[in-house]
Amino acid sequence: MRPSEQRQESRVEIDLPAQISVGSQLVLQGRLKDISLKSAFIIMKSSVYLKVNDEVGFAVQRVAGDKDNFIQGMACVSRIAVGDGMAVYFTRMDERSTGRLKALLKQ
Repeated sequence: MRPSEQRQESRVEIDLPAQISVGSQLVLQGRLKDISLKSAFIIMKSSVYLKVNDEVGFAVQRVAGDKDNFIQGMACVSRIAVGDGMAVYFTRMDERSTGRLKALLKQ
């Protein structure tokens, strides 16, 4: 992990499993590229029919192999990099997920 100096929020580069859910029917698998307290970039080959400003659910598996240790909530798509992935900014997250995210950023 290494912080990026380009953003106001400390952004950490890290490779963890991530999911984006669209409604209750579609779940897209990806990998976390980087994350901050307010946003993340998720690597995925296809963004299907997503557009900027679409609201999606997200889940990041904080500890690889531990399916009960997720950071999860709702986010909006802020940027789509075709063939690379998407940037999202977090809009809702419960206290447990917020605590897990803060702990991850301190590692």
